[in-house]
Amino acid sequence: MKIEVRERNALYPLPIALIGTEIDGKANFITIAHLGIGAIDMVTLGMGKAHYSNKGIIANREFSINIPSDDMVIETDYIGMVSGSKIDKSAILKVFRGLLKHAPMIEQAPVTMECTLVDHYDYITHDLFVGRVEKIYAEENILTNGTIDVAKVKPMLFDMHQRKYWKIGEPFADAWSVGKNFNK
Repeated sequence: MKIEVRERNALYPLPIALIGTEIDGKANFITIAHLGIGAIDMVTLGMGKAHYSNKGIIANREFSINIPSDDMVIETDYIGMVSGSKIDKSAILKVFRGLLKHAPMIEQAPVTMECTLVDHYDYITHDLFVGRVEKIYAEENILTNGTIDVAKVKPMLFDMHQRKYWKIGEPFADAWSVGKNFNK
């Protein structure tokens, strides 16, 4: 039997990402889990208004999404605990640039994406950013047959309810295939 729970949202766990932006000419990063896919080349970021990084995204209309591997958990957690208004986060990890001038990326992250801001929704407590993925960069060693292999990326997942980071498990079925056995 189901009972009502007091959670605000039940969509956890979610992947962790380090969002890169530029503020006053300096690279800055923030750790978030409230991100998603809006369309095949569109992403969404939900970020509390108090975050320093928001102003860089709004001002420059560019940002990066960096997917850290689970061996980056200490740096990733630290980046999410401190504000770029007080700490120079560009010194924590090695920064590189690609096509976009104001979307700094992280060398240590196995997958990085450069994005342009398409839309900004201004809610009472949060900003919702909608971005277009312009370029994706990946370490060669995390590719299988030319595509990103999630097992090799080793991304972190965040569970807000338990305040824990999780590793992904093993695949257990083939998408768009296992359902063919329904009603057989």
